[in-house]
Amino acid sequence: MNKPFSQPERQSLVGIVLIFLSALYKSLKGLWAIAVYVILGKTSSLNYTYVVLGLVSFSILILIFSIFSYRKFIFHIDYESDEFILNKGVFSSENIAISFDKIQQVYFKRSIIQRIIGVYSVVIESAGSSEKEIEIKALSEGKAMLLQQKLNSFIEEKSKAEENEIATESLPKEKKKTTYWEHRLTFTDLLKLGMTSNYFRGFGLILIFFSSLYNQFADLFTENKYADEAANYLNTFQSVGEILMVLIFMFVAVFLVGIVVSIIETFLKYFELKLTQSRDSLELEMGLKTNTKVSLHPNRVQILRLITNPIQRKLNMYQLQLSLTSSTETHKKNRINIPGLSWDKATKASEFLHHHEREEGKIYKPHKLWLYRRLLWGIVPLLTMAIGLNYIFEVLSLPVLLILALVYVVLFFFYQYKVYQKINLEISEEFLIKSTGLWNKIQVVIETFKLQSISVSQPIWLRRRKLVNITFHTASGDVRFPLVNEDFVEQVNYLLYKIETSTKAWM
Repeated sequence: MNKPFSQPERQSLVGIVLIFLSALYKSLKGLWAIAVYVILGKTSSLNYTYVVLGLVSFSILILIFSIFSYRKFIFHIDYESDEFILNKGVFSSENIAISFDKIQQVYFKRSIIQRIIGVYSVVIESAGSSEKEIEIKALSEGKAMLLQQKLNSFIEEKSKAEENEIATESLPKEKKKTTYWEHRLTFTDLLKLGMTSNYFRGFGLILIFFSSLYNQFADLFTENKYADEAANYLNTFQSVGEILMVLIFMFVAVFLVGIVVSIIETFLKYFELKLTQSRDSLELEMGLKTNTKVSLHPNRVQILRLITNPIQRKLNMYQLQLSLTSSTETHKKNRINIPGLSWDKATKASEFLHHHEREEGKIYKPHKLWLYRRLLWGIVPLLTMAIGLNYIFEVLSLPVLLILALVYVVLFFFYQYKVYQKINLEISEEFLIKSTGLWNKIQVVIETFKLQSISVSQPIWLRRRKLVNITFHTASGDVRFPLVNEDFVEQVNYLLYKIETSTKAWM
């Protein structure tokens, strides 16, 4: 009897539709500006005919390409060589072989189209490569589940061998599948999340969108009456009060737009989020636009970040950000956010992902030079703002500018001092914990045995003060801590000793 996937296989036949739609979308999305111009501009019916014929011909070529791409995409499991093999490519063939001991994660992704046509996308991530992970975009539910099960079994076997978990092998299967606790995001939770985070990120996205629109169409129109009207409107201001009212109105508008966009983004990312803890992993499923289902094993989580702000803390909502083992070029991509956790659930998840209980350690803070440098750099935007206001609004007198500058300096200095108070580094026998943030409070937690190396840098201007910058390197990115005393190097040597003598599996 043949083992599953021992013979070369293709994706589901309906995958041709998915490949076609994906290729067509990627090919046409760069032409949207031309499409808008054709629709809004003065175009004859003959030109419309040529455009339609061109699109039809282009779509036929894409369909032919999709069929060849489907037939050339073949994969199988080589049980003798302990490898997953993938062959693909139309104009140039590509052969990819991933040994079982390099496989880090196997999870599902489903776009809206994939859910409509009833297929799963199986993503296989491997260690030691900067290349994009393998993605099989069109498998039936049964085959996708079976492939994930087979590949995950190899990962589990490797993990058990490294950790020598002999007792696990003797446990009944039903105990391995036990769910210990579960976390779900309701509609109300998503609404709360959207309203209490990323206010100005949403505004930034809107600003980028409209800037892109303007850059695309600025050359298509010879007259720009809206810009002229805006300039004339600004020239009508006669007093400081009017200017302040406009600035307040703009701030409120920015705030409201940011909230709306943040709510939409939150629903798209975290719709129907479900987190469950089984015996060996955390199972996470979420997403409306792209539904992702992933298993989070403790050994693969290198850095854990606990994030919250005062409003979310009052609502008992915390976010875990997990940085997973990855290649150097894909650290940001391998961060998984789990928002809306209660303190109890966040604590349970942290305890499960870590191998030890937290204990108090020695606390370090940056030298006050860190604060002084930030205060000095704050003068630059102050001068820029003063010059800009005086140039744009000539009605502002020197006393008014001085008052505004004084208010800015007081608020800025107070803010930076509070930020300095919140930053610290705690090192214990088993953990390295960096805390930062005044509004968004972030606690970065690394188990010391998962550190790969530590860098100490001392620029020439820090030597006289006997200060150094520290960088902690892990398999999922770096954590930096600035301007500590040279005596900290002794702690670095101790941590390096622990890294070299540890026999625990860190991935």
